[in-house]
Amino acid sequence: MLRRMLMTSGLDHTVRLSRPVDFIAIVPYMLGFHPQRSIVVMAFEPGADPDSTTRGLRFSVRFDLPGNSEDTPELARHLAELLTRNGSERAMLIGYGPGWHVTPVIDAVRGALSEAGIDTIDALRVDEGRYWSYACPDPGCCPPDGVPYDVGDNPAAAAAVFAGYVARPDRAALTAMLAPTGGPDREHVRAATRQACTQARTLLTSGDAHDWYHEGLDHITAALDRTQAGQELSPGEVAELSVRLTAILVRDAAMTLIGRYDDATHIRLWTQLTRRAEPDFAAPPAALLAFLALRTGDGPLARVAVERALSADPRYSLAGLIRTALDCGLSPETICGLDFAGMADEIADRAAQCPDGTRPVLPEGW
Repeated sequence: MLRRMLMTSGLDHTVRLSRPVDFIAIVPYMLGFHPQRSIVVMAFEPGADPDSTTRGLRFSVRFDLPGNSEDTPELARHLAELLTRNGSERAMLIGYGPGWHVTPVIDAVRGALSEAGIDTIDALRVDEGRYWSYACPDPGCCPPDGVPYDVGDNPAAAAAVFAGYVARPDRAALTAMLAPTGGPDREHVRAATRQACTQARTLLTSGDAHDWYHEGLDHITAALDRTQAGQELSPGEVAELSVRLTAILVRDAAMTLIGRYDDATHIRLWTQLTRRAEPDFAAPPAALLAFLALRTGDGPLARVAVERALSADPRYSLAGLIRTALDCGLSPETICGLDFAGMADEIADRAAQCPDGTRPVLPEGW
């Protein structure tokens, strides 16, 4: 029923998938959480050898099952366009939920993919510990009552865990990773942010020349150094950096340090700042986190970081661009090919020519 597939992660681990339960087992680790009422599409690249049954995973996407049946054709068209745009020729579909909700969506998506010339390897429905195949007519293989499965000792899941993947109980648990911190730290950061805003406002209204760009770059570098050393930022450092990042060119300067510090250090810093910064200041670090997550192939983290940024500022353009990239299935390789170090001089020149872009833009009420 299934041909052999390969899932290769950004950590250079290869997971071999050959049975329906293998695909079911690996999905939560690709998404970062166990899906519910969802459709997941795994798009595979064509094999180098036309006669080969081995295919590599190109990308995977998840969408909520439409709440309104009238939205199903649009979702199906969108998925077909997404796979076509990315040159995918084969796809695996997995729907999560009861048959009345999943079946119309799977049927519509299979039809749209077929019209686009994309082969559906298999289409499964998963619900309450059983799966059903829409592509297998053999009741001996796929009985009407479904096939019970257990992923507890599945080698694909074990390989994903070994590669460092985590499957959280649900999407809410993934989103909670970036929720604002509370308690005494929140109080200290809020007080420090008020002070940093007062100082910034004084400088902005003084009329004196101030090198906001290089000062901001120094704050970013110091924060990355502390993060690389395993140290947490003080409330004052969180506040000062939060204020500096409201300047677009200072935020862009942070990207020029990609490569100078490893991706994991960047992700730890921007995760910390997204959580600890005052919510009105969360959009820049959350967008930077989304960018780094997209670069490293962590689509689930990129998605929730984008949502966090847009919840702070619905018009934040960088977050909007990253959301579009995610919706279009932009590959991490595209991001990795960018010359971030080479941007440093260009951004510094822009900062010199457009000093307004280096000055903090304080949120209303601050």
